[in-house]
Amino acid sequence: MSRFKITEFDIQINKNNVLNSISCFPESPVYDHVSREYDKLLQKTEKMLVPEAYVCFKENKAYCLMTAGAAVSDYSKELFDSGEGLSGLIVNAIADDFVFSMDSIVNEFIKAKCGEMGKGISKRLEAPSDLPPEAQREIIAAAGECGVSLTEGMMLEPVKTCGYILELTDDSGIFNAQHDCTKCKSKNCPRRTAPFSGEFEALSDYEYSVDSASKETIICIDIGTTTIAFELIKAGKTAGKYTELNTQRRFGADVLSRIDASNRGRLCELRQMIQYQLINGIKRLVNGTSQPDKIIIAANTTMVYLLMGYSCEELGAYPFKASHLETIRTSFDKIVPNNEIYTETVIIGGISAFVGGDITSGLYMCDFDLSEKINMFIDLGTNGEMAIGGQNKIIVTSTAAGPAFEGGRISCGTGSVDGAVCGLDIKSGKIDTINNKTPSGLCGTGIIELVSELLNNGYADETGLFISKYFKSGYPVTDNIIFTQNDMREVQTAKGAIRGGIETLMYRYGAAASDIDTLYLAGGFGYGLKIEKSCGIGLIPYEFCDKVKILGNSSLGGCAKYALQDGGYERLEKIKKISSEISLGNDEKFNELYIKHMNFSTEGR
Repeated sequence: MSRFKITEFDIQINKNNVLNSISCFPESPVYDHVSREYDKLLQKTEKMLVPEAYVCFKENKAYCLMTAGAAVSDYSKELFDSGEGLSGLIVNAIADDFVFSMDSIVNEFIKAKCGEMGKGISKRLEAPSDLPPEAQREIIAAAGECGVSLTEGMMLEPVKTCGYILELTDDSGIFNAQHDCTKCKSKNCPRRTAPFSGEFEALSDYEYSVDSASKETIICIDIGTTTIAFELIKAGKTAGKYTELNTQRRFGADVLSRIDASNRGRLCELRQMIQYQLINGIKRLVNGTSQPDKIIIAANTTMVYLLMGYSCEELGAYPFKASHLETIRTSFDKIVPNNEIYTETVIIGGISAFVGGDITSGLYMCDFDLSEKINMFIDLGTNGEMAIGGQNKIIVTSTAAGPAFEGGRISCGTGSVDGAVCGLDIKSGKIDTINNKTPSGLCGTGIIELVSELLNNGYADETGLFISKYFKSGYPVTDNIIFTQNDMREVQTAKGAIRGGIETLMYRYGAAASDIDTLYLAGGFGYGLKIEKSCGIGLIPYEFCDKVKILGNSSLGGCAKYALQDGGYERLEKIKKISSEISLGNDEKFNELYIKHMNFSTEGR
């Protein structure tokens, strides 16, 4: 084993990279102001950077860890805590650009050492895309005394730290040590240096329309864990849309990571990041020349806590309660202080810690509080939020389906980007991709279609087991896209959680599939789903095939409905009052159904 420490880095910060990483471009209404703030902060921030990198060669692997030090993160936190959110964002982004530049220098060092050893680098492994988050402990251990630790939420501390593992090969002509930005799914990653090869389908469409004589200018906002969707409504019609990735993603892709970061003293930072994005998005839609008459916001419970600056302690500890579920009616400057937007603003209230205002908004959009019939609602995503009921009673829950239906943990999985396989037919060999681009991976709908095709053509049985031909090598969708046996197991786990949740809700409500009038399917994944395929594999009960109504972004749709119809507040309050939550984690019926539905359905085949 050999270990090296590097402390000398000659790095020039790239201003364009820094500003772009916080969604500030020359055409942005706030560009000139942000640019001036950057110029003021750069020199002091550079003095806060204390770079150290560690490289350890061990057992045909190279363990790499680099950090910009704790001082720059402390400086950023100090700015956020004092209410200087924009300055905190800029300092954060400067540190990100610096760490990325460190990575390039470390790569050159490793290349030289590999040359001395007659070795090459076959692959770079990073968490969480290639390694489980806990594998970062191994990287820290290999670095030795480095001052870096791993939090309970599996985040590296100090924040401005990066670690990965390189696999060595005897072929000295191969050197794949760089982070491959051309394949990265994170469009707005602050470390991106290559152009993004596709556009995420950040869903803002929804199946809802209403006749309205309103002449008001309205902004509707859906704050998601991954994306933020804005819609401008004028005279009752959509007049503009804008979507972008939630910049809080730098603290983790899921709500639990952000709860952990908030509880470790990063609440002010997280709050002001989302505040900046809201102001920027609103100004983009109104062109910075006027104020809207109304702003309506829906979000999951964690996003509301972070926006309002509430402590997330109760969200991160059993029994996971939420004290702040009220519908908030105030002016925008009370939500985002020290800005010039004073518009009447509503933040739609949630039902529980894990069933938030985005679901309340969706139930309102679907008229659950008015229906005399029993309906179901499912928002498909990493967390599958569900509801069943009608005008007198609603039961809600959430089930951790995992990221398989969004391309996560699938060996050749991808988001809804250009080239993602979204449909296929094994017999004819036909493959459909988003925007008809060259196949680049499997998105959620493509995964469902592929599993359905494998089952229908006898390449896998109802237990998910591949036939011997594909058991070891996987099924080749294209020359560079393989679907493996492990991928099939990931789909089964996600499918079992969703189907188990659906049937547990019906069981606890006392309803059979035949009693359900309509199944409303919301979310980006559901928007592109072929119902017969999902019913065919047992994701959705076969009896629901002709009962499904696909909504799209029901959270945004509910916001629009609230803005354009009278009586919205009272109806939202009724939905919350008649709703109760069941927890699936300790529900024996769910555990039974989850195991049962790990197998695939044979209905309809």
